[in-house]
Amino acid sequence: MRSAATKNTAWYINFKKFQGYIFKHIECNFLARVVKYDAKKHIADIQPLANIGDGTKSAQYLDVPVARTCYQLDELLDHFKPDYSATDSNSHLPAHTSSNFIGHYPPTKAMRVGAVVVVSVLDRDADNWDGTGKTFTPESSRTHSANDSVITSVFL
Repeated sequence: MRSAATKNTAWYINFKKFQGYIFKHIECNFLARVVKYDAKKHIADIQPLANIGDGTKSAQYLDVPVARTCYQLDELLDHFKPDYSATDSNSHLPAHTSSNFIGHYPPTKAMRVGAVVVVSVLDRDADNWDGTGKTFTPESSRTHSANDSVITSVFL
């Protein structure tokens, strides 16, 4: 017969294993690489960077919405690029005769194929969300699912 201490130790070890299993399967935030990006719809296909425990690559996530903060500066710079180019090449202002606005532009856009992004997984099913600030009722009881991922920032 096993002692109470042995039983308690076995219970504790098994509980910790179960806890680890649960934590591994709750998705919250992760790093991913952008595989495809639709700049008009602001959605991306991404490849999570962390492999599964056995070394297998994680499956790609498709049509993940991109937060405005990830692409807004890119669009603003694109909007002003013609004006800055004109100023660089043909300024009549003495202070701007040697301006180099375009030379100071970032070499690449922040939100692009190959960018490393931070992805957040929403707590609840967002299928019924219409993209506005209105409240909504989740369609299912789904929680912390990859189906409800959102790209929240560009890391690299």
